[in-house]
Amino acid sequence: AVVSTQSTGETERRQKEDPFPITANLRTPTMAGGLFAMDRLYFKELGEYDDGMGVWGGENMELSFRIWMCGGSMLFVPCSKVGHIFRPSHPYDFMGNNGDVVSTNYIRAARVWFDDELDFFFKIRPQFKDKDVGDLTERHELRKRLNCKSYAWFIRNVFPELPLERDLLASGQFRTDEDRCMDTRGGDLSQGNALHLGSCTNGVNTNSNRFMMLTKENTLMGLNFCTDSGFAEHLQFHNCHHQGGGQKFVYDPATRQIRQDTGKCLTGDTKLEKVTMAPCVEGNKAQLWSFEFTYF
Repeated sequence: AVVSTQSTGETERRQKEDPFPITANLRTPTMAGGLFAMDRLYFKELGEYDDGMGVWGGENMELSFRIWMCGGSMLFVPCSKVGHIFRPSHPYDFMGNNGDVVSTNYIRAARVWFDDELDFFFKIRPQFKDKDVGDLTERHELRKRLNCKSYAWFIRNVFPELPLERDLLASGQFRTDEDRCMDTRGGDLSQGNALHLGSCTNGVNTNSNRFMMLTKENTLMGLNFCTDSGFAEHLQFHNCHHQGGGQKFVYDPATRQIRQDTGKCLTGDTKLEKVTMAPCVEGNKAQLWSFEFTYF
């Protein structure tokens, strides 16, 4: 599973409870590495950084999981100020391979903390599955020594907007019978972007922009936001509200169509190269969907 940097549900909760939501502290599932501030003794008690990680990347995610799952909590403090200056280039090298170092760091975090969701992580990033990331014995022993909770606990209690694999009907590439696939093109990183239609990957899909999720609650998601039909002719990504309407998509295994209560069906529009809603037509290849991974 993938965890973004702020729980939208937490923001909404505080807006209801606090008369000054702009300045209210917010619980956050994860934190950017340059923004951590914590007691030095607590940092040492938690086991400091994973010294099997290299240079930069992923250490913030690993530490975020460890804080929450091992008895701590993290807050965004809107009234604090952090100066973070980005230079035009790194003053250090990545031992010759930027991507290799960063992926190793993320895999180490996943193998220690993701529990039953590790297999799902490798469905999203199959190119990482067989990568040797070094000895993890000390990190597993640290987790046991700190008496940490499960990753499922983290999702259910800290970031419930994110589904576990057990919450899904289907995931991976969503392909029409015209051999076109849903493609976020990175658009699910912020609200208002379109869900596109693009080429499909035959064989192992290593493009996470083509990884979609259909949940048992009938939401259609990228890795961060839910799709919504209520804003434009084509589907857009927006915060998940779990209230149906434009975010309710019901898969019919008999017809292989994905329907909404409006009577329209999810359609791969090859002219617009976007995913739209159109009147349901039996046998329309643009409305017949197959999935890379199914759970029904």
